[in-house]
Amino acid sequence: MNKPIKNTAGFTLLEIIVSISLFTIIIILVSNVFLVTQNAYNKNSNIAELTQNARVSLDRISRELRQSSNIITALPATDNDPSNPLANQISLQDGHDVSQITYLRYYLDGTNLMREHKAYYFIQEPSVYVAYNALDQGGAAPMETIIDNRVVGEYFTELNFWGANGLINISLNLTKNQNAFSIKTSIFSRNR
Repeated sequence: MNKPIKNTAGFTLLEIIVSISLFTIIIILVSNVFLVTQNAYNKNSNIAELTQNARVSLDRISRELRQSSNIITALPATDNDPSNPLANQISLQDGHDVSQITYLRYYLDGTNLMREHKAYYFIQEPSVYVAYNALDQGGAAPMETIIDNRVVGEYFTELNFWGANGLINISLNLTKNQNAFSIKTSIFSRNR
């Protein structure tokens, strides 16, 4: 009475195919969740960096506009007058050190927001800084010297200024990896 012995130690071909299919589906789902999470993280990281750049730049420009005793740039009164376009840079007298007359200029160089610190002098006395519109005894305009020129922000695509009656409006647009951020603010200058 010998019974035939059945071999039950292996898997059938159907069981292996089903197992591999389920494993593949689980791997695809997990990788998709990972990619969606990674893309959301990158987007939020880019927007956070743009926001930080805009905030730091606006803080610096705002502080220096409030401290300035003289805004040099002629600004249009509104942001929607086609005959008087917006200013894409601003020059102002530096209010930090009142012992010398120096000027600051904010402008874009490509996608970098630049801060230029400069002064004017006459050839006869190069160590004495004068107003940008001063004339010497012979009626000659002063020479310009750049004291410092540095990057204060990155990823800028647009910088605009307009205003009237001591109120200066600033509009910034920043872009990084197809993520954009825009902000507008208004500042009262010192001599309003």
